[in-house]
Amino acid sequence: MLITTCSHCLARFRVSPQQLNAKQGQVRCGRCSKVFNGFVALERFPDDDTGGRLLAAQETNVPPPPTPPVESVDLEPVVEGEMPEIETLDTDEIPAAVTAAAPPELPSYPPRLRAAPQPAPLVLEEPPPKPPPSRAWAFGVVLLAFVLALELTYAYRGTIAQRYPAVRPTLESACAQLQCTVPWSREESLLKLEDSELLEVPGKPSEIALGARIRNLASVAQDYPHLELTLTDISGQAAMRRVLRPTDYLGRPLVQGEVLPPGVEVALQLRLETPRVKATGYELLLFYP
Repeated sequence: MLITTCSHCLARFRVSPQQLNAKQGQVRCGRCSKVFNGFVALERFPDDDTGGRLLAAQETNVPPPPTPPVESVDLEPVVEGEMPEIETLDTDEIPAAVTAAAPPELPSYPPRLRAAPQPAPLVLEEPPPKPPPSRAWAFGVVLLAFVLALELTYAYRGTIAQRYPAVRPTLESACAQLQCTVPWSREESLLKLEDSELLEVPGKPSEIALGARIRNLASVAQDYPHLELTLTDISGQAAMRRVLRPTDYLGRPLVQGEVLPPGVEVALQLRLETPRVKATGYELLLFYP
């Protein structure tokens, strides 16, 4: 059993496939007399006996399932358990303009390409301005920078004084308050020992005379170095070793701030007593302690 529903007044009618296929599904409603497409709301129900369904329901004490309400052409309501006859819809009464009209053929056009939607422009927002640092923060930064500068000046005071000789008096004055000194350059590789000789003193076999020259090859002044004298015996072994300070080979104490100027050489002459050693050779070494 086929049941269709009017799309205008929602009336339900029993139809047959012949009625629907006659006018391509276009039928006229028996209630509102309007034309609708019967295929749109078409439903199929099994063709069984209503009385049999009621009898089976009474035997099993289960209420029968409700039968979908169907209206007839004369608009009489459908009673539960009854299925009144429904008049056949007359498809011939449908206007030809409605039933037989076929959709007109539209001219074929090439498909139109749709432009892809353009993305919305990205708006870059500027970050909010940062608040200025507080005065306490600025003061702390300046204080830390000042302390760091003092520490670096103290650690490299010798290098600064050598590169900028004009600031040496200021650094020495500050070091006098801090009980420190401003060192001079001490580059052993820029010192050269020249014309060294070791001779016996005539008439004094237990004394030797040492002579040499020390040249400063650096471009800055340097401290006077120490000398290490090693006397060797006939087998070439070290028989005696002695360290000579600047006051020893200069023969006088150094004046405060006295240094070896750049490009200057200093000659030294001294005598050493060696009562128990018969020296046949020697070695001289310049170094800074």
